[in-house]
Amino acid sequence: MRACAFVCLLLLGWVGVALPRRLRGPQADRLAVTLYYEALCPYCMEFVTAQLGPSMIRLDRLPFTDLTLVPYGNARIDDSGNVACQHGAPECELNSWHACILEHHDIAASLKLIACMMRFKKNRLEKCADRLKIDVTDVKNCKNSRQVNDILKKYGEETAKISFVGVPAIALDNIYDSNLSANLTDNFDSIFCATYKEKFNKKLANCQ
Repeated sequence: MRACAFVCLLLLGWVGVALPRRLRGPQADRLAVTLYYEALCPYCMEFVTAQLGPSMIRLDRLPFTDLTLVPYGNARIDDSGNVACQHGAPECELNSWHACILEHHDIAASLKLIACMMRFKKNRLEKCADRLKIDVTDVKNCKNSRQVNDILKKYGEETAKISFVGVPAIALDNIYDSNLSANLTDNFDSIFCATYKEKFNKKLANCQ
């Protein structure tokens, strides 16, 4: 009886040790990418829909990326203490919708929704959510229950940490360089692949 109990406890001990390891699984090395942008900037729309989105989603770079989106761009605080966006109040509204998406969804769902909305160049959250089969109830509650200034505050603070002339501004591996950022806007995936290989000594699938 004692022997049986000992064996059972020993087996439980093994299961207790093995199970967490199996559940954790290997974690892919991730390259940091931060995009500073604004919702109605034509160049931002082009970059997200033609460069970033296809790379992250269609070519499946997202599992290897620590992606951060910062929807603020060239906005500023006016004399009244309100956020004033480069393309006016409609852009502040859209920036805040993007911010609420980012607050309530993981980066994969967020990027899909934001890229879809940027193709329409206006708020088409419902249409994009239906198309992508993503529940956006929390996103709507976020936007409808808070002021734009409050929603965008942390993104303004994050944007103030770097100095750029225009958007999209892209930091790669936590470093912002204006020349590299300009190259990334036209050649994002190839530069991402090369940087990833150099940093982690690994070539990702479908990289040239």
